[in-house]
Amino acid sequence: MNYTKHEAKAWARSNLPGIGGGVIQPLNPDYSVDYEGITPWIEKQIEMGVDSIICDGACGEWLTFTVEERKRIHETAVSVVRGRVPLIANTSHPSVVDALELVQHAQEIGVDAVMHVTPYSNSSSQDGVYRYYKYIADRVDIGICLYNTAPAGYLLSPQFINELAEGIPNICGIKQGIGSLDQTLRTYHLAGDKIVVGDPMEDYWPDQLRYMPDTAFQFCNFAPALFQTPDKPRLVEYTKLLKAGQQQDGMAMYLELAPLRVLFRETQIASLMERGVFPLTALKYWAERLGLPGGPVRPPFEVLDGYVKQLIEQRLQEADLIAAPAEELCSA
Repeated sequence: MNYTKHEAKAWARSNLPGIGGGVIQPLNPDYSVDYEGITPWIEKQIEMGVDSIICDGACGEWLTFTVEERKRIHETAVSVVRGRVPLIANTSHPSVVDALELVQHAQEIGVDAVMHVTPYSNSSSQDGVYRYYKYIADRVDIGICLYNTAPAGYLLSPQFINELAEGIPNICGIKQGIGSLDQTLRTYHLAGDKIVVGDPMEDYWPDQLRYMPDTAFQFCNFAPALFQTPDKPRLVEYTKLLKAGQQQDGMAMYLELAPLRVLFRETQIASLMERGVFPLTALKYWAERLGLPGGPVRPPFEVLDGYVKQLIEQRLQEADLIAAPAEELCSA
Protein backbone atom coordinates (compact mmCIF):
# COMPACT_ATOMS: atom_id res chain seq x y z
CA MET A 1 0.00 0.00 0.00
CA ASN A 2 1.22 3.48 -0.83
CA TYR A 3 -1.09 5.67 1.23
CA THR A 4 -1.64 6.61 4.88
CA LYS A 5 -4.60 5.75 7.08
CA HIS A 6 -6.24 9.10 6.40
CA GLU A 7 -5.65 8.76 2.65
CA ALA A 8 -7.35 5.35 2.43
CA LYS A 9 -10.73 6.69 1.31
CA ALA A 10 -9.23 8.84 -1.45
CA TRP A 11 -7.00 5.97 -2.57
CA ALA A 12 -9.98 3.60 -2.80
CA ARG A 13 -12.12 6.03 -4.81
CA SER A 14 -9.25 6.45 -7.29
CA ASN A 15 -8.20 2.81 -7.55
CA LEU A 16 -11.02 0.37 -6.78
CA PRO A 17 -13.98 1.17 -9.09
CA GLY A 18 -14.33 -1.32 -11.93
CA ILE A 19 -14.41 -5.11 -12.15
CA GLY A 20 -12.99 -6.95 -9.15
CA GLY A 21 -12.16 -10.56 -9.94
CA GLY A 22 -12.28 -13.19 -7.21
CA VAL A 23 -10.25 -16.37 -6.77
CA ILE A 24 -11.95 -19.68 -5.99
CA GLN A 25 -9.11 -21.30 -4.09
CA PRO A 26 -7.97 -24.60 -5.66
CA LEU A 27 -7.25 -27.59 -3.44
CA ASN A 28 -5.22 -30.76 -4.00
CA PRO A 29 -6.87 -34.22 -3.88
CA ASP A 30 -5.78 -34.60 -0.22
CA TYR A 31 -7.57 -31.30 0.67
CA SER A 32 -4.30 -29.38 1.07
CA VAL A 33 -4.18 -25.88 -0.43
CA ASP A 34 -3.00 -25.76 -4.04
CA TYR A 35 -0.97 -22.57 -3.83
CA GLU A 36 0.35 -22.93 -7.39
CA GLY A 37 -3.25 -23.02 -8.62
CA ILE A 38 -3.69 -19.38 -7.59
CA THR A 39 -1.52 -18.23 -10.50
CA PRO A 40 -3.82 -19.12 -13.43
CA TRP A 41 -6.82 -17.65 -11.61
CA ILE A 42 -5.06 -14.31 -11.33
CA GLU A 43 -3.22 -14.33 -14.65
CA LYS A 44 -6.29 -15.16 -16.75
CA GLN A 45 -8.37 -12.44 -15.15
CA ILE A 46 -5.66 -9.80 -15.55
CA GLU A 47 -5.25 -10.94 -19.17
CA MET A 48 -8.99 -10.42 -19.70
CA GLY A 49 -8.80 -6.91 -18.26
CA VAL A 50 -10.15 -6.95 -14.70
CA ASP A 51 -9.44 -3.84 -12.65
CA SER A 52 -8.53 -5.54 -9.35
CA ILE A 53 -8.10 -8.97 -7.75
CA ILE A 54 -9.61 -10.21 -4.49
CA CYS A 55 -8.21 -13.37 -2.89
CA ASP A 56 -9.32 -15.67 -0.06
CA GLY A 57 -12.96 -14.56 -0.19
CA ALA A 58 -16.18 -16.48 0.45
CA CYS A 59 -15.78 -18.35 -2.83
CA GLY A 60 -12.21 -18.98 -1.72
CA GLU A 61 -13.37 -21.35 1.05
CA TRP A 62 -11.65 -19.27 3.75
CA LEU A 63 -13.80 -20.62 6.57
CA THR A 64 -12.08 -24.00 6.28
CA PHE A 65 -8.50 -22.66 6.24
CA THR A 66 -6.09 -22.01 9.08
CA VAL A 67 -4.59 -18.57 9.71
CA GLU A 68 -1.22 -19.77 8.43
CA GLU A 69 -2.74 -21.18 5.23
CA ARG A 70 -4.50 -17.89 4.62
CA LYS A 71 -1.32 -15.89 5.17
CA ARG A 72 0.41 -18.00 2.54
CA ILE A 73 -2.51 -17.52 0.14
CA HIS A 74 -2.15 -13.76 0.56
CA GLU A 75 1.63 -13.94 0.08
CA THR A 76 1.19 -16.00 -3.09
CA ALA A 77 -1.36 -13.54 -4.48
CA VAL A 78 1.00 -10.60 -3.84
CA SER A 79 3.81 -12.40 -5.70
CA VAL A 80 1.55 -13.19 -8.68
CA VAL A 81 -0.20 -9.81 -9.00
CA ARG A 82 3.10 -7.91 -8.75
CA GLY A 83 1.38 -4.54 -8.47
CA ARG A 84 -0.29 -4.74 -11.88
CA VAL A 85 -3.74 -4.14 -10.39
CA PRO A 86 -4.88 -3.44 -6.82
CA LEU A 87 -5.00 -6.57 -4.64
CA ILE A 88 -7.55 -6.98 -1.86
CA ALA A 89 -7.19 -9.83 0.63
CA ASN A 90 -10.05 -11.15 2.72
CA THR A 91 -8.97 -11.01 6.37
CA SER A 92 -12.29 -11.97 7.96
CA HIS A 93 -12.20 -13.95 11.19
CA PRO A 94 -14.66 -14.14 14.10
CA SER A 95 -11.77 -13.73 16.55
CA VAL A 96 -10.64 -10.10 16.63
CA VAL A 97 -7.15 -11.30 17.64
CA ASP A 98 -6.78 -13.57 14.61
CA ALA A 99 -8.43 -10.97 12.38
CA LEU A 100 -5.93 -8.33 13.45
CA GLU A 101 -3.06 -10.75 12.85
CA LEU A 102 -4.30 -11.34 9.28
CA VAL A 103 -4.79 -7.61 8.60
CA GLN A 104 -1.36 -6.69 9.96
CA HIS A 105 0.26 -9.44 7.90
CA ALA A 106 -1.55 -8.25 4.75
CA GLN A 107 -0.31 -4.72 5.36
CA GLU A 108 3.27 -5.92 5.89
CA ILE A 109 3.47 -8.01 2.70
CA GLY A 110 2.12 -5.34 0.35
CA VAL A 111 -1.60 -6.09 -0.04
CA ASP A 112 -3.35 -2.89 -1.18
CA ALA A 113 -6.52 -3.20 0.94
CA VAL A 114 -8.43 -5.82 2.92
CA MET A 115 -12.01 -7.05 2.93
CA HIS A 116 -13.68 -8.00 6.17
CA VAL A 117 -17.06 -9.60 6.85
CA THR A 118 -19.11 -8.68 9.91
CA PRO A 119 -18.03 -11.15 12.62
CA TYR A 120 -20.30 -14.13 13.07
CA SER A 121 -22.83 -14.05 15.93
CA ASN A 122 -20.59 -12.48 18.57
CA SER A 123 -21.26 -8.91 17.37
CA SER A 124 -25.01 -8.88 16.84
CA SER A 125 -25.48 -5.18 17.55
CA GLN A 126 -24.34 -1.89 16.05
CA ASP A 127 -22.24 -1.16 19.09
CA GLY A 128 -20.51 -4.55 18.92
CA VAL A 129 -19.83 -4.30 15.20
CA TYR A 130 -18.50 -0.75 15.52
CA ARG A 131 -16.13 -1.70 18.36
CA TYR A 132 -14.92 -4.76 16.43
CA TYR A 133 -14.00 -2.75 13.33
CA LYS A 134 -12.56 0.15 15.33
CA TYR A 135 -10.34 -2.22 17.34
CA ILE A 136 -8.76 -3.48 14.09
CA ALA A 137 -8.71 -0.16 12.24
CA ASP A 138 -7.01 1.68 15.11
CA ARG A 139 -4.05 -0.73 14.90
CA VAL A 140 -3.38 -0.61 11.14
CA ASP A 141 -3.16 1.93 8.32
CA ILE A 142 -4.39 -0.27 5.47
CA GLY A 143 -7.80 0.43 3.96
CA ILE A 144 -10.63 -1.84 5.14
CA CYS A 145 -13.58 -2.77 2.91
CA LEU A 146 -16.65 -4.03 4.75
CA TYR A 147 -18.46 -7.13 3.51
CA ASN A 148 -22.20 -7.03 4.14
CA THR A 149 -23.79 -10.49 3.82
CA ALA A 150 -26.69 -12.37 5.42
CA PRO A 151 -24.67 -15.48 6.43
CA ALA A 152 -22.78 -13.28 8.91
CA GLY A 153 -26.00 -13.10 10.96
CA TYR A 154 -26.10 -9.31 11.17
CA LEU A 155 -26.80 -7.03 8.21
CA LEU A 156 -25.43 -3.52 8.11
CA SER A 157 -28.06 -0.90 7.26
CA PRO A 158 -27.21 1.94 4.86
CA GLN A 159 -27.39 4.37 7.78
CA PHE A 160 -24.96 2.32 9.88
CA ILE A 161 -22.59 1.87 6.94
CA ASN A 162 -22.49 5.66 6.65
CA GLU A 163 -21.77 5.92 10.38
CA LEU A 164 -18.85 3.48 10.06
CA ALA A 165 -17.54 5.35 7.02
CA GLU A 166 -17.70 8.68 8.85
CA GLY A 167 -16.22 7.47 12.14
CA ILE A 168 -13.35 5.22 11.04
CA PRO A 169 -10.83 6.85 8.68
CA ASN A 170 -9.47 3.72 6.97
CA ILE A 171 -12.84 2.12 6.20
CA CYS A 172 -12.80 2.80 2.48
CA GLY A 173 -15.32 0.52 0.77
CA ILE A 174 -18.09 -2.04 1.10
CA LYS A 175 -19.18 -5.17 -0.71
CA GLN A 176 -22.98 -5.24 -0.60
CA GLY A 177 -23.39 -9.00 -0.93
CA ILE A 178 -27.04 -9.13 0.08
CA GLY A 179 -28.69 -9.49 -3.34
CA SER A 180 -30.46 -6.13 -3.22
CA LEU A 181 -29.73 -3.39 -5.72
CA ASP A 182 -32.07 -1.14 -3.74
CA GLN A 183 -29.89 -1.44 -0.62
CA THR A 184 -26.73 -0.92 -2.65
CA LEU A 185 -28.12 2.29 -4.16
CA ARG A 186 -29.36 3.50 -0.76
CA THR A 187 -25.88 2.94 0.64
CA TYR A 188 -24.35 4.76 -2.31
CA HIS A 189 -26.57 7.80 -1.81
CA LEU A 190 -25.69 7.98 1.89
CA ALA A 191 -22.02 7.00 1.91
CA GLY A 192 -20.87 7.03 -1.70
CA ASP A 193 -19.11 10.36 -1.23
CA LYS A 194 -16.86 8.73 1.39
CA ILE A 195 -16.32 5.11 0.38
CA VAL A 196 -16.47 2.90 -2.70
CA VAL A 197 -19.78 1.05 -2.77
CA GLY A 198 -19.78 -2.24 -4.67
CA ASP A 199 -22.13 -5.13 -5.35
CA PRO A 200 -20.99 -8.61 -6.46
CA MET A 201 -24.10 -9.38 -8.53
CA GLU A 202 -23.23 -9.28 -12.23
CA ASP A 203 -26.97 -8.95 -12.96
CA TYR A 204 -26.81 -5.45 -11.48
CA TRP A 205 -23.57 -4.36 -13.12
CA PRO A 206 -25.11 -2.24 -15.92
CA ASP A 207 -27.27 -0.52 -13.30
CA GLN A 208 -24.27 0.17 -11.09
CA LEU A 209 -22.47 1.71 -14.06
CA ARG A 210 -25.49 3.88 -14.79
CA TYR A 211 -26.49 5.00 -11.31
CA MET A 212 -23.11 4.89 -9.51
CA PRO A 213 -20.77 5.99 -12.30
CA ASP A 214 -18.07 7.49 -10.11
CA THR A 215 -17.56 4.53 -7.77
CA ALA A 216 -19.23 1.53 -9.44
CA PHE A 217 -17.41 -1.61 -8.26
CA GLN A 218 -18.31 -5.18 -9.18
CA PHE A 219 -16.85 -6.36 -5.92
CA CYS A 220 -15.27 -9.82 -5.73
CA ASN A 221 -17.52 -11.72 -8.06
CA PHE A 222 -16.72 -15.06 -9.66
CA ALA A 223 -18.19 -13.76 -12.93
CA PRO A 224 -14.93 -12.23 -14.25
CA ALA A 225 -13.43 -15.75 -14.23
CA LEU A 226 -16.48 -17.90 -14.95
CA PHE A 227 -18.56 -15.78 -17.36
CA GLN A 228 -15.78 -15.31 -19.88
CA THR A 229 -12.55 -16.67 -21.33
CA PRO A 230 -9.53 -14.91 -22.86
CA ASP A 231 -11.01 -15.68 -26.29
CA LYS A 232 -14.43 -14.31 -25.30
CA PRO A 233 -13.97 -11.67 -22.55
CA ARG A 234 -17.53 -10.47 -22.93
CA LEU A 235 -17.96 -9.12 -19.41
CA VAL A 236 -14.98 -6.80 -19.83
CA GLU A 237 -16.02 -5.90 -23.36
CA TYR A 238 -19.62 -4.99 -22.56
CA THR A 239 -18.38 -2.96 -19.59
CA LYS A 240 -16.14 -0.92 -21.92
CA LEU A 241 -19.04 -0.39 -24.32
CA LEU A 242 -21.39 0.79 -21.57
CA LYS A 243 -18.77 3.13 -20.13
CA ALA A 244 -18.26 4.57 -23.62
CA GLY A 245 -21.99 5.30 -23.92
CA GLN A 246 -22.61 2.55 -26.49
CA GLN A 247 -25.68 1.24 -24.70
CA GLN A 248 -27.21 -0.79 -27.53
CA ASP A 249 -24.04 -2.72 -28.32
CA GLY A 250 -23.14 -3.12 -24.66
CA MET A 251 -26.53 -4.47 -23.65
CA ALA A 252 -26.60 -6.80 -26.66
CA MET A 253 -23.38 -8.37 -25.41
CA TYR A 254 -24.73 -8.38 -21.84
CA LEU A 255 -27.71 -10.43 -23.03
CA GLU A 256 -25.40 -13.01 -24.59
CA LEU A 257 -24.43 -14.02 -21.06
CA ALA A 258 -28.04 -14.80 -20.04
CA PRO A 259 -27.46 -18.60 -19.91
CA LEU A 260 -24.77 -18.06 -17.28
CA ARG A 261 -27.05 -15.89 -15.14
CA VAL A 262 -29.63 -18.67 -15.33
CA LEU A 263 -26.93 -21.15 -14.31
CA PHE A 264 -25.97 -18.95 -11.38
CA ARG A 265 -29.54 -18.99 -10.13
CA GLU A 266 -30.03 -22.71 -10.79
CA THR A 267 -26.88 -23.78 -8.98
CA GLN A 268 -25.97 -20.97 -6.59
CA ILE A 269 -29.05 -19.01 -5.52
CA ALA A 270 -31.27 -22.10 -5.42
CA SER A 271 -28.77 -23.93 -3.23
CA LEU A 272 -28.39 -21.00 -0.86
CA MET A 273 -32.09 -20.15 -0.62
CA GLU A 274 -33.51 -23.69 -0.47
CA ARG A 275 -30.87 -25.48 1.59
CA GLY A 276 -28.62 -22.79 3.04
CA VAL A 277 -25.60 -24.43 1.41
CA PHE A 278 -22.85 -22.44 -0.31
CA PRO A 279 -22.29 -24.39 -3.55
CA LEU A 280 -18.50 -24.35 -3.84
CA THR A 281 -18.37 -27.74 -5.54
CA ALA A 282 -20.49 -26.43 -8.41
CA LEU A 283 -18.32 -23.33 -8.78
CA LYS A 284 -15.16 -25.43 -8.87
CA TYR A 285 -16.54 -27.79 -11.50
CA TRP A 286 -17.63 -24.75 -13.55
CA ALA A 287 -14.09 -23.38 -13.27
CA GLU A 288 -12.51 -26.68 -14.28
CA ARG A 289 -14.63 -26.84 -17.43
CA LEU A 290 -13.11 -23.47 -18.40
CA GLY A 291 -9.57 -24.70 -17.79
CA LEU A 292 -9.00 -23.28 -14.30
CA PRO A 293 -7.82 -25.43 -11.38
CA GLY A 294 -10.50 -26.35 -8.87
CA GLY A 295 -10.15 -29.63 -7.04
CA PRO A 296 -12.24 -30.81 -4.09
CA VAL A 297 -13.70 -28.78 -1.23
CA ARG A 298 -13.00 -29.52 2.39
CA PRO A 299 -15.75 -31.16 4.46
CA PRO A 300 -18.46 -30.34 5.35
CA PHE A 301 -19.13 -28.72 1.97
CA GLU A 302 -21.26 -30.96 -0.22
CA VAL A 303 -20.11 -32.99 -3.21
CA LEU A 304 -21.45 -32.33 -6.69
CA ASP A 305 -24.39 -34.33 -7.99
CA GLY A 306 -24.98 -35.38 -11.60
CA TYR A 307 -27.94 -33.05 -12.14
CA VAL A 308 -25.96 -29.91 -11.30
CA LYS A 309 -23.03 -31.11 -13.40
CA GLN A 310 -25.38 -31.53 -16.36
CA LEU A 311 -26.77 -28.01 -15.86
CA ILE A 312 -23.27 -26.54 -15.90
CA GLU A 313 -22.39 -28.38 -19.10
CA GLN A 314 -25.60 -27.26 -20.81
CA ARG A 315 -25.39 -23.57 -19.87
CA LEU A 316 -21.70 -23.27 -20.76
CA GLN A 317 -22.49 -24.71 -24.18
CA GLU A 318 -25.41 -22.28 -24.61
CA ALA A 319 -23.09 -19.38 -23.80
CA ASP A 320 -20.55 -20.72 -26.33
CA LEU A 321 -17.82 -21.02 -23.71
CA ILE A 322 -17.33 -24.75 -24.22
CA ALA A 323 -18.04 -26.98 -27.20
CA ALA A 324 -20.80 -29.57 -27.24
CA PRO A 325 -19.66 -33.22 -27.15
CA ALA A 326 -18.97 -34.78 -30.54
CA GLU A 327 -22.10 -36.95 -30.47
CA GLU A 328 -24.27 -33.85 -29.91
CA LEU A 329 -22.60 -32.01 -32.77
CA CYS A 330 -23.20 -34.95 -35.10
CA SER A 331 -26.89 -35.14 -34.21
CA ALA A 332 -27.47 -31.39 -34.51
